[in-house]
Amino acid sequence: MEIGSAGLTALPGSAASFHSLRVALEGSVSLEDHQARLVTPELIDNADLIVVMEPGHQQQLIDLHPQATGKILLLRHFARYGSRERGIHDPYGLNLEAYRFCFEDIKECVESLHEWLLEARKE
Repeated sequence: MEIGSAGLTALPGSAASFHSLRVALEGSVSLEDHQARLVTPELIDNADLIVVMEPGHQQQLIDLHPQATGKILLLRHFARYGSRERGIHDPYGLNLEAYRFCFEDIKECVESLHEWLLEARKE
């Protein structure tokens, strides 16, 4: 299984923000080596599953790559609790607590996604 990260408006090569680094470390995750990259048609075509943070991102990718519609899902689609339809908003520019809230939201969804992928792998 190969997992990658890319953004629609990423500044290629940029490091994670200070708050992202701090909150990730609090959660025992290192983003020290993270470098932003842009979504490319090749990444879209080669992916089996594309997980996005916000409904607007989902729609933008579908508009740009309609052939990938069935494999573009919101990360909260895999949430155990709360709405599966809402997005996870980027806390950029907000306070540390906003980053912590975002981290916990992402963590819960990623753990559930991981379980889903392991089950799908068995089939």
